[in-house]
Amino acid sequence: MEFVAIDFETTAYADGERNEPWQLGAAVVRDMAIVETREWFFGTAQTPDYEPIMDQWDSLYPFLAGRRLVAHNIACEKTILTRLAPLTNWGPWVDTLRLAKARYPRLPSYRLGDLCEMFGCVPEIEGRTWHDGLFDAVACANLAMHLAI
Repeated sequence: MEFVAIDFETTAYADGERNEPWQLGAAVVRDMAIVETREWFFGTAQTPDYEPIMDQWDSLYPFLAGRRLVAHNIACEKTILTRLAPLTNWGPWVDTLRLAKARYPRLPSYRLGDLCEMFGCVPEIEGRTWHDGLFDAVACANLAMHLAI
């Protein structure tokens, strides 16, 4: 089985501004091992030094389109991709949050970091930690493999 775990980091809804993606991390899993990681940084009002997301579309779109996409609490990732390419049928999708709740219905927390801590699958990426798109995508991939999607 192959899938791509993804995680967008966004600007959030600050000062009435639109919630914009500024980073995307991705981890490709094949045969229960991470075989590739990628990340993109996007220009926004808060990160003007990077190219706009649509200027990177030629590398981003073929990497994600037509693949099984995995995310933790997929609403953000689905919303951003659908907003960018509304006619694209993204996915199929797997939500590790819903999967963890179904498999382990009585856990004290279902936050990505808490689940990875509980199951011993926190990634080790030098200089990275939670709320970094690449770190969270790798964590999501590790969690998905632990849950054996």
